[in-house]
Amino acid sequence: MDRPYHHEACDGCPEKLVCRCLHVTESQVIRMIERLELRTVRDLRQYTGAGDGCTCCHAQLEEYLEKFGCAAVESIAIG
Repeated sequence: MDRPYHHEACDGCPEKLVCRCLHVTESQVIRMIERLELRTVRDLRQYTGAGDGCTCCHAQLEEYLEKFGCAAVESIAIG
């Protein structure tokens, strides 16, 4: 019998899915945030498709934007 899914089970996966509806991976999201200096979930939706389905990943996408976006890099450089 299959074990029920738990989000922590995927934390170590090399291709962790962020958007399950459209199969967008964590690495794709981070790469686009850094390369294109994306700042909003709307930008991420436009360039990756992440968040265009059921929208339940929007909170996670916001976290990635805060962690890997321009504002995070600038605060590290200043601090």
